[in-house]
Amino acid sequence: MIEIIILIALGATALAGLWDLRTTEVPDQIPAIMIIAGLAYWFISATLTGDFQPLIFSSAIGTFLLAVGLLLYKKGQWGGADAWILASVGYMIPLYSGSLFIIPYIMNFFIISAAYMIVYSLLLGIRNPYVFRLFAKDIRDNKKIFLLPVSFLAAVMAFSYYVLTQGYLVNISVPLEIFVLIFLLTLFWRYGKIIEDKVFKKKIPTSKLKVGDVLEEMNWVGLTKKQVAQIKKRKRFVTIKEGVRFVPVFFLSLVATLLFGNLLFAFVAL
Repeated sequence: MIEIIILIALGATALAGLWDLRTTEVPDQIPAIMIIAGLAYWFISATLTGDFQPLIFSSAIGTFLLAVGLLLYKKGQWGGADAWILASVGYMIPLYSGSLFIIPYIMNFFIISAAYMIVYSLLLGIRNPYVFRLFAKDIRDNKKIFLLPVSFLAAVMAFSYYVLTQGYLVNISVPLEIFVLIFLLTLFWRYGKIIEDKVFKKKIPTSKLKVGDVLEEMNWVGLTKKQVAQIKKRKRFVTIKEGVRFVPVFFLSLVATLLFGNLLFAFVAL
């Protein structure tokens, strides 16, 4: 029977992700239907089986995730849809195969989020080739930011040389991996800064402002038709912002967790 609620969760998160990619907005009806479906399913299940544990977990986990998500939204770190979709998954699938589902799901969410953001940002660069020119200029102008990883590598090489001259064997693969990680993270930080400043923020005439746009100073919620009309009366230009269209990650994380369990453990096993 649990397959029914899983299929609904997969379908709903996939629909929300596609909607986000196409319009940057997710209709409120999607998470609302997910939450109602989740609570109704586990209530009916509890009534028929007498086992109220899944319903209790559904209510507690979903409500906790909603509170955390809305807090991140209030802090300007997340969109409102992100908060509601995450909570909806908690309401719909609190347990799976006798274990808490949300723990591996959230861990997978962070792993897939990182990969998704890298791919998404690179695709944005391909669509806006001037970004790579600005990125190259930024690296030339900020050479000092690479002092940390280069200094780390130099220290590792010097230590390794000293140890080898003393006749000891030393494995430097882990320090070298740390160097590569720090170096790549530094590169991506500077690249992400270019994307944020030059692609995600645009100054436009208010004549081009439309429903769903987000002003630079606003939380991640789109303008309504009434707000657009009011702004057009008061201003000639505004700066709008975009962000990574993040909702597809909820669907991808759901698929990964159902198929592979905790991806972190899968990577360690490899």
